[in-house]
Amino acid sequence: MPFQSRLSRRALLGATTASAAGLAGLALTGCGGDDDESAATATPAAGTDTSPATQASPTRAPRPSEFVVANEAEPDDLLPYFSGFAQVLVLRNVYETLFEVRLEAAPDGSATLKYVPMLAEKWEQTAPDTFRFTLRKNVLFHDGEPWDANAAKASFDALRDPQTASALKKAPYLARAIKAVNVVDSMTIDIVTAEPTNINELGLFIRLFFSAVSPKALKDRGLPAMLESPVGTGPFRLESWTRGQQIRLSKFDRYWDPNATNIPAARFITRKEASVRAQTIKTGEAHFAYNIGVEQGATLPRQLVAGGFQSNSIRLNNAIAPTNDIRVRRAINLAIDRDAINKSIFKGTAKPIGFFANQPVNVRPFPYDPTQAARLISEAGVKGTELQFVYGEGRIPEEDQLAEIFKSYLDAIGLKIRLTKLEPRQYNELGGKPFPEQPPLYMETTSNGNYGEVATALRDKYGCEGTGTFCKPEFDDLYRKIGTLSGDERQRLLQDVARRLQEEETPRCWVVAVNQVHGIAPDVVSRVPLNAYVLLRDFSFA
Repeated sequence: MPFQSRLSRRALLGATTASAAGLAGLALTGCGGDDDESAATATPAAGTDTSPATQASPTRAPRPSEFVVANEAEPDDLLPYFSGFAQVLVLRNVYETLFEVRLEAAPDGSATLKYVPMLAEKWEQTAPDTFRFTLRKNVLFHDGEPWDANAAKASFDALRDPQTASALKKAPYLARAIKAVNVVDSMTIDIVTAEPTNINELGLFIRLFFSAVSPKALKDRGLPAMLESPVGTGPFRLESWTRGQQIRLSKFDRYWDPNATNIPAARFITRKEASVRAQTIKTGEAHFAYNIGVEQGATLPRQLVAGGFQSNSIRLNNAIAPTNDIRVRRAINLAIDRDAINKSIFKGTAKPIGFFANQPVNVRPFPYDPTQAARLISEAGVKGTELQFVYGEGRIPEEDQLAEIFKSYLDAIGLKIRLTKLEPRQYNELGGKPFPEQPPLYMETTSNGNYGEVATALRDKYGCEGTGTFCKPEFDDLYRKIGTLSGDERQRLLQDVARRLQEEETPRCWVVAVNQVHGIAPDVVSRVPLNAYVLLRDFSFA
């Protein structure tokens, strides 16, 4: 069986910093667009830069000396644990992992998943619980230490140590997923997992919780010193961090890929409001404004629909009345006009869904049928019942709009919705409580299940030990089995489970897959894929 831990996105990030975690929009009508010659539009394809940077010419001013990013929050720390996107936006340029998972837009409107070698050149599964990684040669840490098998083991061991994680107020998820890391030779390691699994599920833990840390820094100063002074292998190194003001990175001249980017330095500033972040592009204060939303993006000459792929849904509490009645759950699904939400709120950049976005399954979302929905509410005897609807995750700027439109749809079929907006910390705490203590309706936008991994996401969103307020042990067994399979056998079981959940159980209301929208300056070329991490190496000055 694969990993048994209660691994929710909320638990992952709540345990690390109590922030939320990530990914979304699939109006995929074209390839990633750094060469797109079209004018800016309010409905760009996901993964698309809506207009190109002006090409450099002899009369243009010199390239800027730094790339300025308007972030949505200041990181709590710079430890090599995934602690939310505000942290990752900075840290994944300093630290690197074994491989990245990149979701690319395809010409036919689909999304293709690629595992891109980073600090590992290749890997293979040698046993149900063992993976062999061949490491990249000629890689240096920022302090000059070499990257090799001993360095990899030192980093894994440090990040897997439960006592260290506890002292840093982090969760030791690597320790739960990985039993041991063994050195085979100077550039080869074996990763032994706690239970049999596949590369998709292991990739989730590596992507979120492993970063290569200088073995010398670990030995001399220990992992806690990385709170504010990270030492990794990335294309940029930490120059300075002035709390409450800015974080500066400088290009690492000895980086293993000399052609990674022409950006000489980067500076991260914090602007909490999406409208204020968008304004930094208009005034020339920043080159990249993170997660500004469709509405603000439409006010800019250039916007980028990529990086931050997520699935929006309403968690329906199967443990309490009236949402423990399947008629009510189906009525809520039938009451939501997903196409209208895509067009009106997301300007065509989203995609209606009935399951985790980007999973290769054919599960159609419920059709919009308010008449049938109202009939089911009457049959269930709950017409006029007041239901609390909780939101406040803060993942996307459109949350307030979504909450209001969900309320209008559900009020229209005979329910009485009481909206409750919580601060992110309160929201996360409530979402992790035992099922009977959670509200009947709870909006969430999740990155779980969007990147090849799905067994872990299923156990969280639909598992007895997860946060999804649905429990059937027979399904838990199937989720675990999916986590051990690969190829056609895995695909067939996943398709069957996804169909049964949607059609026979209807534990939640999936709404749309939605990608984050960012602002981008005129003199920047972008190659950002759809997936979670927005990396500086995906940008360059024209």
